[in-house]
Amino acid sequence: MTARPYEGRRVLVTGGGRGLGRAISLAMAERGAQVAVAGRTVGQLNQTVRELEAAGATAWALAVDLSDVAQAEGLIARAIEVMGGIDILVNNAGGWGTTAGAVGPIFEATIEGFDAVYNLNVRSPLFASIAAAKAMVGQGTGGCVLNIASVDGLGPAPTEALYASAKAAVLSLTATLAYEFGTYGIRVNAIAPGVVETEMTAPWLATGDQRSDRASFYPINRIGQPEDVAAAAVYLCSDDASWVSGVTLPVCGGQYGTSDTFRWVRSHNQVPDTAKL
Repeated sequence: MTARPYEGRRVLVTGGGRGLGRAISLAMAERGAQVAVAGRTVGQLNQTVRELEAAGATAWALAVDLSDVAQAEGLIARAIEVMGGIDILVNNAGGWGTTAGAVGPIFEATIEGFDAVYNLNVRSPLFASIAAAKAMVGQGTGGCVLNIASVDGLGPAPTEALYASAKAAVLSLTATLAYEFGTYGIRVNAIAPGVVETEMTAPWLATGDQRSDRASFYPINRIGQPEDVAAAAVYLCSDDASWVSGVTLPVCGGQYGTSDTFRWVRSHNQVPDTAKL
């Protein structure tokens, strides 16, 4: 890989104001990309833009509510307007928000929670991807779509059923879009991170004991960092991965299941004192 493999590439990163999106944006900018970061919190977006510009990149902040599918579709046109085109779309924005019934035991799930999770994690990235792919086809130079999913999408995730099923849908769409977009030279891949240290996971990592507990579920005994995911993103969206499409790359310290599966079973079944961990 050359020192600036992204020279001239026009990249849009959703959820780019913090966490994984910020790290991915910086990693691509440091390698020559022009980057538009999109999200709801303008202050965070502007801070990321300042960091991108300090790294020598041309950058833009695009305020958008990605829980609104129409805004997600419109975002692609806005990004093309400021960048002059689009070569890479990173669908990073996600989560479960604050809607009641979006996360928790399945008996507490609500239709409103379901809609909130699926709008943000499935509908918006899907229709943004379609809009971006149409633009890439028009440009005639191919392109790349990268979906940031979760290990929750690889298997059961007690108390996070809506989020996990949404991420599973993203992984399925990744494989299918790779077929349909591939005809036009557009690659589609996904990353499935484990627990990475971000604002979203901060409540799980507030104390030393909490950090050690979470880390202990991973064969590589540490919490993931945003830069771990950014490194994978840089590879998957680069020319070094030009024959890689339709794949999901777990970035999870060697643990392919969520720790919630272990916690759920152990908390609901009797465990002899001699077998307690």
